[in-house]
Amino acid sequence: MQNLLRYLKFLFTATNQHGVHSPFIYAYVTKCLYAQPGYGGAKSEDILLKSIAYFKPKRVWLPPDKNKLRKTIQHEFPSVLLCGGPYDIIYADPLRAEKLLGNPSEENKIHNDCMMLIFGIRSNADHRATWKRIKTDHQIRITVDLFHCAAAFFRREQAEEHFQIRI
Repeated sequence: MQNLLRYLKFLFTATNQHGVHSPFIYAYVTKCLYAQPGYGGAKSEDILLKSIAYFKPKRVWLPPDKNKLRKTIQHEFPSVLLCGGPYDIIYADPLRAEKLLGNPSEENKIHNDCMMLIFGIRSNADHRATWKRIKTDHQIRITVDLFHCAAAFFRREQAEEHFQIRI
């Protein structure tokens, strides 16, 4: 019941592509999230696959327990490497994302054009609190909250902005 209330609140406060004034995010929403065909599966995994198709990354980081997703990426995008940084897309839950942001030994694996796709941002109280902290991290300039997951971008050249987008 709580999740339904959170979702309804999200729907009332979120916007679509017409509420986005950033050309970078507008293109991401219209040419990737809205235009790319779906791959099926969990919503956040579908968004990851769409983002890989759109951004065409060289390297993607996945949690070790995502074997099925790893196989899907290797099948759909054989040129994408799933090991060794620097990473162009990082797919992590909020706790692991925060750890990657705060771990100095991992800094060289995150760069200016990196996208961090964080799944399960509302799955429990710890994840919700961690997501709030991630949004305020000094390294992150843009966040796109999609309810089921969120994208965080490190683009230093961009003004800090936070979006809530209905997809």
